[in-house]
Amino acid sequence: MRRAKIGLALSGGGMRGLAHIGVLSVLEEEGIPVDFIAGTSMGGIIALLYAAGVPPKRLREVGEEVHLLQIASPDPSRRGLIGHEKMRAFLARLLGRDDLTFADLQLPALVIATDVETGEMVVLDEGPVIPAMMATSAFPLMFAPVHHRGRWLVDGGTTNNFPFDQVRAMGADRVIGVATPPSVKLGLKESAATPRRRLERITLLRLFTRPGEWYHPFVIAEASVGHTIALVTRRRMELAPPDLVLTVSLPNVGTFASHLNRQIIDAGERVAREHLTELRALRDAPLPPPWRRHLEDWRSRWRRAVAAWKAPRYRTCP
Repeated sequence: MRRAKIGLALSGGGMRGLAHIGVLSVLEEEGIPVDFIAGTSMGGIIALLYAAGVPPKRLREVGEEVHLLQIASPDPSRRGLIGHEKMRAFLARLLGRDDLTFADLQLPALVIATDVETGEMVVLDEGPVIPAMMATSAFPLMFAPVHHRGRWLVDGGTTNNFPFDQVRAMGADRVIGVATPPSVKLGLKESAATPRRRLERITLLRLFTRPGEWYHPFVIAEASVGHTIALVTRRRMELAPPDLVLTVSLPNVGTFASHLNRQIIDAGERVAREHLTELRALRDAPLPPPWRRHLEDWRSRWRRAVAAWKAPRYRTCP
């Protein structure tokens, strides 16, 4: 009886994605193997670093210290606020070389990007690794699109921010997903301030100098977009559900909030430890015999077919 092959899917989330490092640390400590790995955006970067052999301990050391300014440089093409040169050099130092390919990785891995011209989801699982890392994390407006494999690619979060379905398609028997969705806890009160008829310089100055105020517009906007992404994720879960989802809740932590790195990593580790029983069960429970797996597959297909037959001819979007 063979061991179950375990796949790991890491979601996007910007700096919240550092929580994946804490989860990987617990998996390694518990001896829970990872046979396949996939990710999007920050999850894609960490997935490829791990697949390249960078240990969780080293990832934690870098993750605790990394700051946006370390990888930020002006974009000479003016297609984004930040170019890719410093980020390319940063990733090359971590990997130990700048010409690593997917064929050189220690385990099967892929990342998700989006073709900005067609809106298609693009699976990157071959060729050079560093351009794939930059493409999957090219957050629109902030980073310039990456020209790779004849396409202009941006962050994969717009089409598949949580690629557990891709891990299942890679051949994993059991799939663990780690999600770091945006969430907002405002705790605000109605403002009694006198409304102004026009935008004044003093208004902008106050926005960026008063503690706790400047980030609210960004967190609210990100959480709002995150609700749309969650609808797509729920539909994918109906078609290819993961066996276990570890959700790391980080309220009011934005995509580029790099002042809480250690707390974010610790939060991922804490959530993984809270689910140790389920994680060990996925590792230790024997696979059912082939005939039972085929039977369950047919049952699943039959249930979906019956649900589709009973559903209204025209359904509204959930």
